Amino acid sequence: MTDHMKNQTKHAIRAGHEAEETGSGPAAEETGTGQVAGAAGNLGAHIKRADQAIMARKAEALRGLDLTVPQCRVLGFLVGGAAKSCTQLSREALVTSQTMTGIVKNLEAKGLVERRTSPDHGRVVLVSLTPAGIETARRASVLSDTIERGVLDALSDGDHALLIRLLDRVAEAAPVAGIRLLTP
Repeated sequence: MTDHMKNQTKHAIRAGHEAEETGSGPAAEETGTGQVAGAAGNLGAHIKRADQAIMARKAEALRGLDLTVPQCRVLGFLVGGAAKSCTQLSREALVTSQTMTGIVKNLEAKGLVERRTSPDHGRVVLVSLTPAGIETARRASVLSDTIERGVLDALSDGDHALLIRLLDRVAEAAPVAGIRLLTP
């Protein structure tokens, strides 16, 4: 992360803290019900924007290894030596089996994974890393970790801990959010 990007991130975090503390800012308009207008509708967008920014940076870095982010994730799922079926990989990656089959075919064409029939189930095809895949997965992991550390460097330890706690609370609240509104 460049110094300019770090400064922009720190400025945005600081502005967010100031808006929180003063109750100002575009998302802090009072509705008269004690709620902040616009904040609820934008939560997912803010989370997605942060995720997309990180993923875009990782995609840029992974281009040097001739990998996409989804391909990097699959290599990561296979690190450790355990062969997995496309179905297992698709569940881990939260994509369809068809999408995973395409990712695996591309990785196989690059010589990073190999497919073989399962000795236990003749119709199941298992995917595992090749030696080149192991080395590429290692290099991709270093790049990914470096980017994540760069993002975290823009946060204080307290901000990082708070962000994790808040994201955990969002994940816990989301499955039951709005249920009162949906029940008569």
